[in-house]
Amino acid sequence: MVLRGELRRELANPGEIRQLLAGITRRLDDARRTQNHPETRIEQAYHAILSCALAALRAEGFRSANVLGKHQFVLESLVDTLAIERTRIDYYQRLRGLRNKEIYEGAVHVSPHDVAEAIEEAVWLSERLVRWLERSPSPQSGGRAS
Repeated sequence: MVLRGELRRELANPGEIRQLLAGITRRLDDARRTQNHPETRIEQAYHAILSCALAALRAEGFRSANVLGKHQFVLESLVDTLAIERTRIDYYQRLRGLRNKEIYEGAVHVSPHDVAEAIEEAVWLSERLVRWLERSPSPQSGGRAS
């Protein structure tokens, strides 16, 4: 990803990972809030997933390049950072597509099951991220990428 220009090396700033984790928690809270519209809830679950991927990248000492499709690259990086299996990455990419469709084409229908599944996946990934961060060296140490 670095060689293709999708990622660049950049150490995390002090407190950056903590701020990203706080944002993940806020997004999960919004996704769980049943008063919110289902589209809002699924979008917040997606953004929690995206933020997990970004936090893992930042902890490894990388940042996404400012290029078209950067959300896609950030999600793909989960294979290397948190060792997320391809079926889950494919699901995250489908959520990205749904979010894009909602933004650029207007309202889309999401079922209560779709919302619950997205929230469950976002919670699972955030818990995996936290466990991984607890076992990993300091975010300031740099890292690896494909």
